[in-house]
Amino acid sequence: MSFFTLTGGALNGLLLGGLYAITALGFSMIFGVMGLMNVVHGELLVLGAYLCLFISTALGIDPFAATLAVAVLLFALGYALQTFVFNPVMERGVEPALLTSFGLSIIAQSLFLFYWTTNTRSINTAYSQTGVRALGIDLPVMYLISFGVSLLLIAAVHLFMTRTFLGKAIRAATQDPDTAQVMGINVRRVYAFTYALAAAIAALGGTLIGMTFSFVPSSGLSWLLKGFVIVVLGGMGSIVGTLAGALLLGLAEGIGAAIMGTGYRDLIGLVIVLVVLVARPTGLFGRAK
Repeated sequence: MSFFTLTGGALNGLLLGGLYAITALGFSMIFGVMGLMNVVHGELLVLGAYLCLFISTALGIDPFAATLAVAVLLFALGYALQTFVFNPVMERGVEPALLTSFGLSIIAQSLFLFYWTTNTRSINTAYSQTGVRALGIDLPVMYLISFGVSLLLIAAVHLFMTRTFLGKAIRAATQDPDTAQVMGINVRRVYAFTYALAAAIAALGGTLIGMTFSFVPSSGLSWLLKGFVIVVLGGMGSIVGTLAGALLLGLAEGIGAAIMGTGYRDLIGLVIVLVVLVARPTGLFGRAK
């Protein structure tokens, strides 16, 4: 194996980790704030991709411009789901909420099949399928865009969570919901906003998925699994940990695919999860409660 092949795999994997970070951020936020394994998060990503494709095609605009409208729609959908569906069932325990999320996932996939059939789709632009060459290594433009967007998004969410009143309210509700409620924080509303924000971020993730890869109604499962791997690696609810876990996963997949072939890409991620769970169950940036 040549040096350029290994280096190219590592660099492409690292850049792809930026896309992984965006797609996993909403999942990590909901898991960290509410302790909810949001199984339907993969379908939110796919819904974002379908809506972006529909709006950008219908209006003849760039997919990133369409993402603004999709983010607003998914924000409203996420707020409604948490307010009217998840908040009531979460009061009965973790299991009912998990089953509800699983049921919503099945319903969403069925609706995708009904409206968009099983045809493979992608969001094509003049630049989404192009690449650049640096030091003898081919780098897809969308990998570079996703990496840059992920750094900006992670920084923005981190500042929001640490510098704003609403962000501090979310952190308080995460650490001790009962005390936060006593101190005047409406925990149910905080949960609804968190879910809505995660859904809006999923809209951006879905756009980038559709511009980088093809997708079908069942594509959400593979992205959900990657989100779970990233949460385990980075630590539950850690914003910085999500980025670190995503970059580590992308780097490992890139190197592993260069050595063993792309067919082992998912296996590599699962092996890393097992190692991390044994060595550090709380993840790279997680802390035991």
